[in-house]
Amino acid sequence: MLAFILWVVLAFVIAIGARNRGRSFGGFLVLSLLLSPIIGFIILVALGEKKG
Repeated sequence: MLAFILWVVLAFVIAIGARNRGRSFGGFLVLSLLLSPIIGFIILVALGEKKG
């Protein structure tokens, strides 16, 4: 149960980071929930800041 809660909390942290970088909050939330918060973080860092 604790692992599930930690998974969801980390997914929200990644999604908030995505929103702060100009990326889709919902998209990164779903990505992090379905795949892994670690994979979501790696993709977010690889994409960087949104230009424009």
